[in-house]
Amino acid sequence: MRWPSRQLHMGRYQYRCTGMRMRSCGSVSMVATLVGLALSRVASVECVSSSTRVVSAFSLGAGRRCCFVDPNQGSGWSTVSRQMSSSASTEELPMDLPRREDVMVAVEAVRKACRITRAIQPSGKEDDGISTVTKVDASPVTVGDFCAQAVTLRHLNQNFPQDAFVAEEGSAALRSDPDLSHEILNAIQSQLPKETDSISSLLDNIDLGQSFSLPKHKNTKRIWCLDPIDGTKGFLRGKLTGGQYCVALALIEDGVPVVGILGCPNLPVEVDDDGYAWDEAENEATNGETRGCLFVASRGGGCYQLPLFSSGDTPAKRLHVTPNDGSAMSTSEARFCIGVERSFGDPLGQSMAIAKILHGEDEALDGEGQIIRARRMDSQVKYGVLARGGAEIYIRLPKAGYVEYKWDHAAGSVVIQEAGGEMTNVDGRPIDFGLYGNKLSDTVRGVIGSNGGIFHKALVGAYQQQEKERNNIS
Repeated sequence: MRWPSRQLHMGRYQYRCTGMRMRSCGSVSMVATLVGLALSRVASVECVSSSTRVVSAFSLGAGRRCCFVDPNQGSGWSTVSRQMSSSASTEELPMDLPRREDVMVAVEAVRKACRITRAIQPSGKEDDGISTVTKVDASPVTVGDFCAQAVTLRHLNQNFPQDAFVAEEGSAALRSDPDLSHEILNAIQSQLPKETDSISSLLDNIDLGQSFSLPKHKNTKRIWCLDPIDGTKGFLRGKLTGGQYCVALALIEDGVPVVGILGCPNLPVEVDDDGYAWDEAENEATNGETRGCLFVASRGGGCYQLPLFSSGDTPAKRLHVTPNDGSAMSTSEARFCIGVERSFGDPLGQSMAIAKILHGEDEALDGEGQIIRARRMDSQVKYGVLARGGAEIYIRLPKAGYVEYKWDHAAGSVVIQEAGGEMTNVDGRPIDFGLYGNKLSDTVRGVIGSNGGIFHKALVGAYQQQEKERNNIS
């Protein structure tokens, strides 16, 4: 994207902006004024002398870097090194957010993916479906999964070509199915016409998700971890039936998730809004202010909620979990946020046993044996709900022998922890994301999350108690 040519006159100071270059005339002391007036959309401004010594830097968002030359030291042109974001506003996130450039590039990538998935998600009516492929493990992968992975990884690779990527999907099934490949390409181009121009580039962009295994990335310290549609079954369930899903993206540095972004197209904006299903009359043109959230977290910088698509002037909302010291509610009042389909996330019904311990034998379950104080939804959207105080307990306890994938938890872990919560294995120990490959350790028998403090201690204790009772251990 190229900016129109722009000039700003401030007394004897003149700054000229063009699509790819800038030139400054006057003192570098005017950069602060320029930042506020002429270049409010520039991501990162560095003031340098003719010898390229950095004088000062400003982080302004959107992933674009510009250098200004002090004419008293020598003049020259600077080259903009990153493409301007068309969807990320400099006003959305704090200027001092750690890893801000990484975050802003990632935010734009996720927004691109969400623009496509939101447009093509089925409504939930019988005559409205979407093409799918069944993987070896019998799980579905849709056109939406491939679209989201292709556009997200393409954007990241353009900005961070030295980084490695690990993502859920591969292109093998598409290379023998040209009709499905064209359907994916058409879906992308319907929303982002200039994003991908050929089947070949589409497949290559999808396969960037396997680049972590290439020899050149053997010692790479930065790995982007992507689940293009986390909650594919929720995606397929449809808008009108409340199907939740998210685009989940994390940056892992030296084995530690440091950036987490969850793009949640169907989640209501307000924390207490349980209207997960779209109304019949609802559409993208009418629900922009009420539905669709972006959770953004950077290690050491906090967690924020943004609109799914930027209006350009909406500030980020800093998120905090429910107070975890018991001052706002007791552990017996803690709300669960659990999956829709128990068969995978809790096949043994352990969540119900834990609820009985925390809530009381007679207060925990309804007449159908379901947890009363619970919100049910698919995907890592649950981490976002906990982060903004919409629930306090998350439990995922898959069948014995199942080994968790990194992309199912990496982004959510940063989101919940930076909001003040906690995520561990069922024994209360931190989860290691540093193992080589796309999976967590096979010693992780389950994942639990909470608002932390006394709630997490109670959750770990309740899990251990039900384990003893289930196994008849005194």
